[in-house]
Amino acid sequence: MTTAMLETPVLKVAVQAAYPSVRAGLRAMLAAAPGLELTFGLDDHADVIVADLEEGATEEEWPAGPSVLLVASPVEFAQMHITGDTPRAYLLKEATADDLAAAVSAVARGLVVFDPALATLMANRPHEQPLLLKGSKLSEREVEVLGLVAAGLPNKGIARELGISEHTVKFHVGTILGKLGAASRTEAVTLAVRGGMLPL
Repeated sequence: MTTAMLETPVLKVAVQAAYPSVRAGLRAMLAAAPGLELTFGLDDHADVIVADLEEGATEEEWPAGPSVLLVASPVEFAQMHITGDTPRAYLLKEATADDLAAAVSAVARGLVVFDPALATLMANRPHEQPLLLKGSKLSEREVEVLGLVAAGLPNKGIARELGISEHTVKFHVGTILGKLGAASRTEAVTLAVRGGMLPL
């Protein structure tokens, strides 16, 4: 084993699901992702917990720490009380393995991310705090992404420019929409310019 491999940070991930088949499926999806190590229990000091939420699950049933929460539909998500106090990702249960891995990585860095399909719902809930870092200020990476969105690049082009995956770009865009309370990419650019986060 090389020194570089030894120095590569590994994220410990636990899976929470009511049904063994769902738990096994999520573990299989995550097992193939580089840089992730699956634990066999929720008390093994996991860095991030991936939780398949049952319909009607209350906040008391969610993992307390950094987590990726999987919901069945936008309707179910709309009934959830969301704040930016805890690093979390909110994804639909149809998320791919790449979606899950990207979300775990983002949450481990202290971010809150939204599936793009759920970001518009957050934009229409101004009474809640859909922000990942207390306030609407965008991170340096998010400003880079939004700048490329403003330049008219699609997700694939943004991924190529920044050397990241399209899945990561998708999560960045969803997070930007949630932070700015924007319902579309165009509105996000407009609000960022008005707020001085992007140059004219």
